[in-house]
Amino acid sequence: MPPHHSLRFPEETEEAFRARVERVAVIARVLVEACLANHCVQELINDPELPYTERNCRQSPTVRLEYEQAVAIGELGTCLAATKSKHWGAGPWVMPLRPDDPVDAFRVGYIYRPNSLYNRRFEQRKRLKELLGRRNRKLVGDAQRHTKAVFLEHLTQTQQHATQRRSRY
Repeated sequence: MPPHHSLRFPEETEEAFRARVERVAVIARVLVEACLANHCVQELINDPELPYTERNCRQSPTVRLEYEQAVAIGELGTCLAATKSKHWGAGPWVMPLRPDDPVDAFRVGYIYRPNSLYNRRFEQRKRLKELLGRRNRKLVGDAQRHTKAVFLEHLTQTQQHATQRRSRY
C-alpha cells in the first residue's frame, strides 16, 4: 500500500489544520462564484461548440492573476506558467474574476495597467509606426536595436527625411 500523504504541515495541530482548510474552502468558493458570474464565462458555457462547462469552472476556475503592472486572466496554473518570465513588478496575487473581465476559452488574456512600462513602450512603438507609414515602419525596430548614433549613421536620405518630417508632429 502506498504511503499516505497528508495535507497537514509538520507540527501543525488539528485545530490549525482545520482553520487553514476552512480558509482555503472560502477562497475556493469565492473564486468559483466569481468565475461563474462572469459574462464571458457564461457565454462560453452556453456555447455547445466549446468544451467549457460549469463543472470545469468549479474544478479549475478562471481567475485574475494580478501584478503591479498587468493582470493575467485564465486558469491559475496556466496563468502562473504564462507569466513566469514576465517582469511586471510586485505580485502575483490571485484574485476573483470580475463580471466584465474578458475571458478566452483557449488563451491567457492580459490587461496592462496604465502605469505599465511594457504597455507604454508598446503604445509608443505603435504610434511611431503609424507616423512613419508602411514604407518606413521597420525603422522603429531598427531604432530600438541600435544606439542613436549607429541608427542615424545607417539611414538613407529618404529615411532621414521621413523621420525628420514625422518628428514634428
